[in-house]
This record gives sequence, C-alpha cells and structure tokens, in this order.
Amino acid sequence: MENRSVNRSEMLNKIVRAVILIVVSLMLSIMSVSFAVHHMRLKFEEEFKSISDKKIQQTCDVVRLMINGDEIIADPVSAAAKYTPVLDLALADTSTKSFTTESYALFLYSEGQLTLLTPPDAANADKFAVANRDISDWLSADNSPAVIEGKGTESVLVPVADSSGRCVAVLEYKCDFKPLNDLGSKIEGRILTAVIISVAAGIVIFGIQSLIPKLISKSGKGGQRL
Repeated sequence: MENRSVNRSEMLNKIVRAVILIVVSLMLSIMSVSFAVHHMRLKFEEEFKSISDKKIQQTCDVVRLMINGDEIIADPVSAAAKYTPVLDLALADTSTKSFTTESYALFLYSEGQLTLLTPPDAANADKFAVANRDISDWLSADNSPAVIEGKGTESVLVPVADSSGRCVAVLEYKCDFKPLNDLGSKIEGRILTAVIISVAAGIVIFGIQSLIPKLISKSGKGGQRL
C-alpha cells in the first residue's frame, strides 16, 4: 500500500511539473511571437507613414502653387467655387487600395479668424487640426508648412499668402491612418491565433503520443492476466 501511495504521489508530481512546463512554454512562445509580430508591424507602419509623408508634402507643394492668395482675399466666395473642383482633382486618392483616409479643407484667414471655404459639404470643420489650434502653432513669418500629428492622424497645414506676403488662407491636408492600424491589428490577431492553435495542437498530439504506449502496455498486461 505504501509503495502504491508513493508511486501515485510521484506520478502526480510528474504530471504537475509537466503541466507547469507546458503552460510556461506556451506563454513564452506566445509572448515571443507577439513581440516579434508587433515589432514587424511597427516597422511596416513607420515605413508606410514615411512614404505617405513624402506624398503629402509633394502634393501640398503643388497645390500651394495653384492657389492664388489675391483671388481669395478679393472674393472668397468666387475663389471657393473656383478651387473646389481643382482641389478635389488634385487631392483625389487614385490608388486602388488605400490604407489611409485623406481629406482636405481650405480656410479663409482674416483678422485672426478662420472661415471654411471648401469643401462646402464638410460635415464638421472642427475635425480639422487647424480649427482646434492656436494660430501660432502653424503660422510663421515665412509662411512655411507646418505638420501636426494627432492620435492616428497627421495634418499638413499650408499657409497661403497674397502678393504682399500676408497670410490670407490656410490649406489643411489631413491623413487618417485608422485603416492601416485596423489592418495591422487584424493581421497581428490572426497570427497570434494561429500560433496558439499550433502550440495547443502540438501539446495535444504530444499528450496522445505519450498516453498511447501506456494504454497499450496496460492492455497487454490485462490480456496476460486473463
């Protein structure tokens, strides 16, 4: 009886150690893969945003040359009607599959106040960074473009000057990276799920392979007793 108790205790200890080892191995595997996948995701997003930044800057440089500040200050309504189709065409996203959501707004700047000129159908002008920032955050002496980063967004603010060099308008080109972040989270989740399933399947197969010889051995011993 004592020998049986000792054997059962040893067997129980082995089972507990095996379970602990399996759980720790599973956690380490998941953590390692999670870290590697997340690091790769961040590198990809960083590279994508770098390319996107160049595209936005080049587009804004071209648009800046197309907008005449004197026309805007002379007749803002006519200027808005003129530049709406021009900006729609220049800032249109022509890619077949985009990982960003891009939008723009042209504001009249007069006496320290901003007035939306185009697009006229903008649901909420407050969604643009320039509407929620101090003038000093984007307006400089040389009217150079300013970059404002938000949570998952990036905006380039381009001051538009008249012939005297006075800022009379500002163009904001906003890029929302939510589709890119959603794609990264989706892929990261799928990879982790696949890893968990693979590790769990490996544990089950290992357990079955370990139990089969013991079951066969017990069956053989039972047959010999009969």
